[in-house]
Amino acid sequence: MHVLARLLMAGLLALAGLTALSGGSAHADSPLADCPGYAQQDFNPGMKLLPQNITFHAEGDFGPCLTAALDPDHAFASYQAGGSGTLSCLVSLPVSGVSGTVAWKSTSGNNTGTSHFSGGISLTERPTGQNVVIVVADITSGPFAGRKLVYEIALLNTDLAACATTNGLQTVAGPANLTVLPL
Repeated sequence: MHVLARLLMAGLLALAGLTALSGGSAHADSPLADCPGYAQQDFNPGMKLLPQNITFHAEGDFGPCLTAALDPDHAFASYQAGGSGTLSCLVSLPVSGVSGTVAWKSTSGNNTGTSHFSGGISLTERPTGQNVVIVVADITSGPFAGRKLVYEIALLNTDLAACATTNGLQTVAGPANLTVLPL
């Protein structure tokens, strides 16, 4: 678990660096949406010890967003994304072509729009199938179009032997965070 803590800290420092790069005053650097949640990621075929081409699908529910008091129309979010790449339980390779949607809801539970995004995985570590990942994507349409979406996950593999089986590691789940950065 010490490795996961180190990786999460690296991810948070990377996020802080991305926020600092956006420039402006401290208020301008505040995220437009900052939403804690829980996510699940599925792999097909399952991730194994040796790298192979794998299709992945991630989904999660987020909220209430920490920024909901400032923006009650974007208080909750449902995230879905997918892509493919060369993955394994031991090797961390960059992945591009991640795309998906974020469906937003207000504090009263009303649908308030869907953001579409595309981007890549900028930081990934998969020691023994643990998934510590930061996705940085461009929001291409819908709410927050033109801004950056940062999706951070720490999806824990509770079956450490799965990577060595015929089926491989097929599903991981755990805490996640969804952030929309200002321009």
